[in-house]
Amino acid sequence: MPDLNYRNSQVTAQMYQVTRYWLEDIGIDGFRIDAAKHLIEEGSKLENTDSTHEWLKGFYKFYKNSNTNAYTVGEVYGAGAFIGTTYTQQLDHIFNFELASRIMNSVGGESNTGINSAWKFTLKDISNGEYATFLTNHDQNRVMSVFNGNEDKAKLAAVMLLTSPGTPFIYYGEEIGMQGKKPDEDIRRPMQWNADTNGGFTTGSPWRSLDKNYLQVNVAAQENDPNSLFSLYRTLIRLRADHPVVRTGRISVLETGNAGIYAILRSSGKDNILVVINLKGTSISNYSLTLKEALFSEDILTPHSLLDATSSVTTITIKDGTFENYKPIPELPPYQAYIFQLK
Repeated sequence: MPDLNYRNSQVTAQMYQVTRYWLEDIGIDGFRIDAAKHLIEEGSKLENTDSTHEWLKGFYKFYKNSNTNAYTVGEVYGAGAFIGTTYTQQLDHIFNFELASRIMNSVGGESNTGINSAWKFTLKDISNGEYATFLTNHDQNRVMSVFNGNEDKAKLAAVMLLTSPGTPFIYYGEEIGMQGKKPDEDIRRPMQWNADTNGGFTTGSPWRSLDKNYLQVNVAAQENDPNSLFSLYRTLIRLRADHPVVRTGRISVLETGNAGIYAILRSSGKDNILVVINLKGTSISNYSLTLKEALFSEDILTPHSLLDATSSVTTITIKDGTFENYKPIPELPPYQAYIFQLK
């Protein structure tokens, strides 16, 4: 990749013209800034330099002046919420690598320890969801490969991603369970649309042959299957669109009494969504949910399932704005996720 000399004002002027062209003439919505922390070196310091931050401040003003709704997301490898705060008024969002890795680790390791820790640090620095979320990207092994083809785990990761605060990004093919491991060329194979030649991606010659599983793993094979990974992604995206609290509400990480259970509450006024996930490959009955923050009025809340047809769910008794030792379902099946609207 070219390493431009952004200390040269003429280089910056040319890049501004490139930016203006794409935003105004072509009409795109924004940019992903690759390796954003490496723009300008200062001696032996190669990343997150003051000069880089100053350049991005000018870039931010320029593209917002061109289009106030333009959006940029920065790839600052390894960044968590704290690093994200250092890019305020420079880029709209920074990818939260800490959350991404902990989601993948918790689902893969079947324990809530990693993700709960990530939320602790994320919420300490950014409590309003002003960051970008994802599972894996074009530089990392694909989700389904990380989970060794375990679709149940891929589904749980999708639920965790799309019920979390932040602006979620889905790497193409993730939603159908495409596989791919390093080298990068095998992580960036053509999209598997159907079982036709070249997966329906092209009638020409693709830059890389498709994964041999494309005959079974493709959009056409999953789009009419209500139990497919693709259908789950669609359901979650629709749920996120229909319930603003899932996009912008606060998040409270609940105590569960069992490391195999991940549970969060998304809340905004009277809108409340409870997410409960059994990360284990075995059923769990020895758990209980506790909310320590006083978020409710005295009341009894009835959970209504938004993800499936689950109906026999225990009501929640609120005391002093909280609840404790709550079990929505006596026994949680293996690798099962629930999303409840509390009314």
